[in-house]
Amino acid sequence: MSSDEAAVVDSEPAPSARVPTEPAAMASQNKKRPRLDLSEPQKRKRGGMFGLLLGTLNKAKIEDKERNASDAAKKRQLIDQRLQNKLRKETDSVRRAEEARKDKLTANRKEEDLQLKDSIYKLRRTRLPLLANFLLTSDIIPPSATDEDPAPLPLALSTCTTRAPAAIESYIRRRKAQVLEAVDKDLRKVVAEEEARKKSEREKDAPMEEDGEKSKPEGDAEEQQPKSAVDVEMDVDDRDSATLGTAESKEAEEELEKKDEPAVVPADGDDAVEY
Repeated sequence: MSSDEAAVVDSEPAPSARVPTEPAAMASQNKKRPRLDLSEPQKRKRGGMFGLLLGTLNKAKIEDKERNASDAAKKRQLIDQRLQNKLRKETDSVRRAEEARKDKLTANRKEEDLQLKDSIYKLRRTRLPLLANFLLTSDIIPPSATDEDPAPLPLALSTCTTRAPAAIESYIRRRKAQVLEAVDKDLRKVVAEEEARKKSEREKDAPMEEDGEKSKPEGDAEEQQPKSAVDVEMDVDDRDSATLGTAESKEAEEELEKKDEPAVVPADGDDAVEY
């Protein structure tokens, strides 16, 4: 080998020092990325807040079970139950008192209306037969007693003659009979309405009384305690005074009713009607 050939060989670069340009050479030199281990909670990307929420709920559930299982928790539950029962009873008592007050007001109002109607009908029963003895300026008296009586016009004046002919007397008698019949019919109608109202009230009160009897506690220990002799004597005295007061009040009411009843003065030739 000549000196020239040796110089050429020495001038050529080594193959390891050359820069790789092929894809295979590039891939061999690149490093592989490490895979993430999803089993570790620190490296999870999703579900962090949801898992925290589930853990909090499970922890609260466990604490609640432990609290309920203790004796103090049982005592607290009993106390809460007693307080709820007491509050329910107080609410029911207030509601019943309010309903009783409203019922009392309604009954008083109805009683006043009935008294007013009763006084009106009593006045009509007393005054109309007396006014029937007078003639009205709008009356048209038929010539004979068999003819029908025409209806009088409203807003007429009452007059009375000293000497009435036979036609006028027969007309007055027929009109008095009609007035008495009309007044009695109105009175019977009012009585029937009052009886129907009382019957409906009794039917409504019957189921309420049954519910009240069922709601009463069965056999309270405090109520079943025997009374002493002093309590029994006091109860007897109260009962006697109450019965005496009711008897006196009944007698006073009967006297007032007798005084309030109007005295109907029957006219000549008419029969007295009692109710």
